[in-house]
Amino acid sequence: MQILCPTCNTKYKISSDKIPQGKKAAATCKKCGSRIIIEPSAGQEQVCIFQAEPVSISTTPSPVAPTPSINDESGEFTFITEDNAFQGYAGFWKRFAAAIIDGFSLMIGGFIIGGFIGLIYGLATGTSQGADILGNVAGIALGWLYFAIMESSSKQGTLGKMALGIKVTDLSGNAISFGKATGRHFSKIVSMIILSIGYLLAAFTPKKQGLHDMMAGCLVVNSR
Repeated sequence: MQILCPTCNTKYKISSDKIPQGKKAAATCKKCGSRIIIEPSAGQEQVCIFQAEPVSISTTPSPVAPTPSINDESGEFTFITEDNAFQGYAGFWKRFAAAIIDGFSLMIGGFIIGGFIGLIYGLATGTSQGADILGNVAGIALGWLYFAIMESSSKQGTLGKMALGIKVTDLSGNAISFGKATGRHFSKIVSMIILSIGYLLAAFTPKKQGLHDMMAGCLVVNSR
């Protein structure tokens, strides 16, 4: 079976068992990056191919809206169902609510870990002097690992993001690496020191990006 990219007319030969039966499937053209939607037609040997309209409230199409992840297996596409495709950018208030949940989670985790470290430090040194410095270092490390590990995991989000149904991706809609998640986390320092304007940008930019998202090359999108 052959499919044809509606933008660049590139042809791809695929096996019919690669396309989910009875459901729409989404893929990305490997040559031009256009999104292709394939919908089974009445005939078993024919498919209807068309390019999806961009998901945006703006009247101007977004040329770089994230597309579903594609795995290259021996030169063939692996399709995902349309249910897992791009669901839109996460809005400012949804991200704000997720940040509150993350703040409480880190506060509880920091209280437990900080108490344990303080106890060990006191038993080892016989004094509490200098424990505050150690606690600050532990707090910075906890925040970094919490965001970097969880946002680069298969869940692509922290506890707050998972609760609100949002996730972090790169500009193509793929999961981010630990290194990129680390860069995004520490870029928040810049967003914060300019009177948190970097965070507020997420309410006004077309892709709902904060300054730290732009610096790290990331997007925060809806996962459901």
